Amino acid sequence: MKPVPTRSDLERLSEGQTLYPVDLTTAEATALNTSQLVKVIPDELGWRVTAEYWVGAVARGDLVVRVAPKVGAVQVLRLLAMSDGAADLAVDHERVELADNADLSAVLARMFVLEAEHALAAGPLRGYRTEDQTLPVLRGRVRLRDQYLRRFGQLSPLEVTVDEWTVDTAENRLIRSAALALLALPGLTPGAEADLRRVNRMLVEAERLVPGAGLPAWQPTRLNARLHALLGLAELTLRHVSVESAAGESVVHGFRVNMAHLFERLVARLLADIDPAWSAQVTLPLDQRETLVIRPDLVRGDGTGWSGVADTKYKVLDDAGKVSNADIYQLVTYCARLGLTSGHLIYADGGTAPPPYEVRGTDAAIAVHRVDLTASPEDLRAEVSALAATLAPNARTEALRMMESA
Repeated sequence: MKPVPTRSDLERLSEGQTLYPVDLTTAEATALNTSQLVKVIPDELGWRVTAEYWVGAVARGDLVVRVAPKVGAVQVLRLLAMSDGAADLAVDHERVELADNADLSAVLARMFVLEAEHALAAGPLRGYRTEDQTLPVLRGRVRLRDQYLRRFGQLSPLEVTVDEWTVDTAENRLIRSAALALLALPGLTPGAEADLRRVNRMLVEAERLVPGAGLPAWQPTRLNARLHALLGLAELTLRHVSVESAAGESVVHGFRVNMAHLFERLVARLLADIDPAWSAQVTLPLDQRETLVIRPDLVRGDGTGWSGVADTKYKVLDDAGKVSNADIYQLVTYCARLGLTSGHLIYADGGTAPPPYEVRGTDAAIAVHRVDLTASPEDLRAEVSALAATLAPNARTEALRMMESA
């Protein structure tokens, strides 16, 4: 007889695992469903908790739920850096000095403090921030129009524009806000907490970003070059850290990653880097009345027509390499709508791909490709580069023709 799962078992979930029955309150189950990290449904003997495509950790009071990714925490952060375009961010096992099966939050925090230690060794980077102020004395430049319209000729107060030499810059706001977001996550080591608090104290003059608001824009320059990797990591952190609460309930903190979305964004980013004609998530009408739509994960178009279509699938093929009927139906529809004779399915597992499916009664042949998410960044780029030539075999010829005609 299997032992009954306990609440502490929720801290050791693996991607794709289900625990049942689990003793939870209704409020806790609602909070976990809101976090999206796991799916919680009531059943006869208790709550059934399923980890599907999300990985990471969330905490509500003393309840902590962790889902470990199949590819390992360090590899997930590598993939995130690649999909987010953080080219300056290198994720190294040896430098992180944590086991690959370590908690995702712990690995993220460790990476952040290591980057901060290097980037902020010479102190915080200051910069000019231009802002409009109303002052009793002259400072900066008078805004003559505002002075006339607001003060009607009075000499005080003055409407001025001031260039502040300050720590409160977009870069430092990002870094401090990421440090504070990480401090709220479960599973941090005492050393990581102390280092994150040190970063917060160093940048205390920088305004904290409002959770959920858009991230401030910053421009990479020679002056902020030492911060580039840290800023990439800060943006990555703030995109994936969540803070949710409901009236009268405890706050839910967490760092979560949807692996299906990550795989889709990763392939889209690497493909677009190789061939900018590829676009992601293009919505197109399917029927004449435009009441139905399709939204392929990836389409290739040159402005005059479509030359490629593909969908990413974050799932593993069976031992025989068989594809589900639904996946084939989807690509056949895409091909019919776009006027293509070939479509492509890209699966998130390594291995040999089955031969193309030539669908009877249509001109469509559906090819299957497999991308190994456990591969190094260099190998992944090489895989997708080879894939790009297969998805749109005429792309290179088109590019050469355009270059010759230019």
